[in-house]
Amino acid sequence: MASAKKITVKLLVDKKRSRVVYAEADKDFVDILFSFLTLPLSTIVKVLNKQSTLGCMDNLYESVEKLDIQYLQTEACKTMLLHPRSEAAVLCEDLKINIDDTKPRDIFACKKDDCCSKQTCLVSSAQNAQCIHCKEKMDRVLTLKKKDVKLFVKDGVKYIISSDIHVEPATVMHILSLLQKMNIKDSSVLEERYMDISEEEILALLKRLLVSEMPVTDLYFDHNDKTLDATQDHVGKKEVAQVKTESNQETDTEGISIKLLIDKNKKKVLCAEADDDFLNILFSFLTLPLGSLIKILNKNTGAGCVDNLYRSAEDLSLEDIESEQSRSILLSPKLGPFFGCSNNILKLDEINPREGTIHGCYTCFWKNNNKACTAAKCDHGVGKSVLKELNPKSPQGGTEKGGGYAKGRGKFVVTDDLCVSPLSTSSIIPLVNKLDSSFDSVVVKEVVAGEKQVLNLLRAAITSNTPLTDVFSPCQNPRKRSRYSLRKLDLK
Repeated sequence: MASAKKITVKLLVDKKRSRVVYAEADKDFVDILFSFLTLPLSTIVKVLNKQSTLGCMDNLYESVEKLDIQYLQTEACKTMLLHPRSEAAVLCEDLKINIDDTKPRDIFACKKDDCCSKQTCLVSSAQNAQCIHCKEKMDRVLTLKKKDVKLFVKDGVKYIISSDIHVEPATVMHILSLLQKMNIKDSSVLEERYMDISEEEILALLKRLLVSEMPVTDLYFDHNDKTLDATQDHVGKKEVAQVKTESNQETDTEGISIKLLIDKNKKKVLCAEADDDFLNILFSFLTLPLGSLIKILNKNTGAGCVDNLYRSAEDLSLEDIESEQSRSILLSPKLGPFFGCSNNILKLDEINPREGTIHGCYTCFWKNNNKACTAAKCDHGVGKSVLKELNPKSPQGGTEKGGGYAKGRGKFVVTDDLCVSPLSTSSIIPLVNKLDSSFDSVVVKEVVAGEKQVLNLLRAAITSNTPLTDVFSPCQNPRKRSRYSLRKLDLK
């Protein structure tokens, strides 16, 4: 059930053109806006009920939902991909309206006392992890204590939010600048109005923020898809985005091999045949926080107004933001522990796993109201024990970082719109027929996806309905065509 909490925001409206000039709000609303930057893409898809219209991310999320766990390293991998955790999840529990129902302070241990009464007690931050001792699910739920944390902007300050989501402290200079920018010369067209914002409006604003040039206007006037969507210029575009790294140099690192089925007449990728390496890259897109996505793509995502929101967090002075740590969490939010993959082409950082040491064992600790034993040894003969998080992706229950989500070297089909399924002998021919392609026009093209290609694929995945075609079609990057091997498809 949606939260009953509401926030009232004052709007300055251009009633002649039915558009919002700006919204005036305090800390509660601005913190919610900035919290969007900390949400993993999978969480955004989830809270918007797989109707985010964020490129092909809805398809990718649904593919994970449908994927049998036999194709994943562990059952917990599916939990991690569909319900990812980020560095800011605990922080965002204090939001006036929190759209993410993840319980970030919950950890999971084995319910059997024997498994937790050892010198090393293993817990997991993801549900459905397997105990390495008894092989049962770790479904004892433990809730960690809440720490005193601060959110993002300081209290006691009014902020103005333009319709295209530039957030600034409310000053005469900023207000006049907005009026001039929107070419408003006659104050008679302006009117102050108020809007009550609940969880429903927050979700609607998030959805429009991802695709629209004027999400605040859309929200108030219920324009929905009537205003110009910022992504329309990118959807189906054939140019490959030239994304640069932090050193401002394009890189082309060693990558992974992918086989593409291409309709050479239509210059369209029908699908990719890939193994677990490529799937782990695609799956890592789901766990990526929005702020990290924007940083990786150098504030050039092409997705609605999210880049403007990111720049606002960059531009706020220390007089307005809680701390540089708060700014860092918005601009470079880290993955949860163990969410990174070994083939970390995107160079994503993750927070360190939890770890602790107590006298006695953790079974006695929990039974004793979270108090350590005072005796030399507890009832189970343990003098000191260490609590460690295991890697939920590890089939062996290890505590080392890395690993991947997809299992083994199995082959998978990835369609142009990022629907993923295991490869079967009967999956290709129906796909060719469905896309109205002739067998004679289908060729196989082998490509290598390195850092630059993955970055371009990431950008296309959030803005386009045909990301594989946009990045790997033969009409892209013709100067490097010689690197590709094309051959006619042999269906015999």
